Amino acid sequence: MHGPFHIIGNIEVKKNGTTFLDQKRIDLLRCIRHTGSIRSASMTMNMSYQQAWSSIKIMNALSPLPIVIKRRGGAKGGGAEVTNYGVTLIRNFLKTKQQHTEYLQGLDDIWKDCLL
Repeated sequence: MHGPFHIIGNIEVKKNGTTFLDQKRIDLLRCIRHTGSIRSASMTMNMSYQQAWSSIKIMNALSPLPIVIKRRGGAKGGGAEVTNYGVTLIRNFLKTKQQHTEYLQGLDDIWKDCLL
């Protein structure tokens, strides 16, 4: 931040007017990828399992390919997996966020001389 004013903005990817991806959903996908579990990911993020599952269902419904696949329980238990397509979405979102952050930092320069 260069001065008293700071330009902020958030990335949100929509499809047909519905949120497809945002930072919270990307964080959820990253947690699922790390833990292999929707339940563990939701607990890590302090959200209910129902909230996590609802977000996953929305993303999968809006997506041309599955993003998260649930595995049913068995001898080794169940779990969840972020698909290769889901990993690509995470990577693209993070690249977009980085470029967006750099752009906003440039906009801050416009406001650096406004001392109020």
